[in-house]
Amino acid sequence: AANPVYGKIPVLLLPDGRAICESAVIIQCIEDVARGSGGAEASSLLLPDDPYERAMHRFWTAFIDDKFWPALDAVSLAPTPGARAQAVEDTRAALSLLEVAFKDRSNGRAFFSGGDAAPGLLDLALGCFLPALRACERLHGLSLIDASATPLLDGWSQRFAAHPAAKRVLPD
Repeated sequence: AANPVYGKIPVLLLPDGRAICESAVIIQCIEDVARGSGGAEASSLLLPDDPYERAMHRFWTAFIDDKFWPALDAVSLAPTPGARAQAVEDTRAALSLLEVAFKDRSNGRAFFSGGDAAPGLLDLALGCFLPALRACERLHGLSLIDASATPLLDGWSQRFAAHPAAKRVLPD
């Protein structure tokens, strides 16, 4: 009821009864509130300080939701072998673009956030799909993120999964 457009969760209900829908939008709202209150340290923010870089992180976060996830989901839901092959191709194409995005956004550091200590919004956006991606690889005998095709994402995925915050919530 709180999300009549999509009819799904997550939804952040504000004290005044208004609702904010969709994970990435909720996180960005919390980020905006933290920035506006002045109570957040720069190291705890999820988006870069630079407005252009913030826009790029938001762009790639939307890309993950709009292009990468539907392609990956289609691998398992494809009704025919041909449709599955196309979905695998689409997923690999999306991951190739994300490989370049990582190179461009990370500044040679550990995470998309451009830091070594903590993941940011873009890291979280892609990282939450790692369990589904690994399950898809195992179920269908695929290699989607690996050292040969996407070496930067391969390293990133290992660092992300090893980060204490991710390690507490990611399934084995």
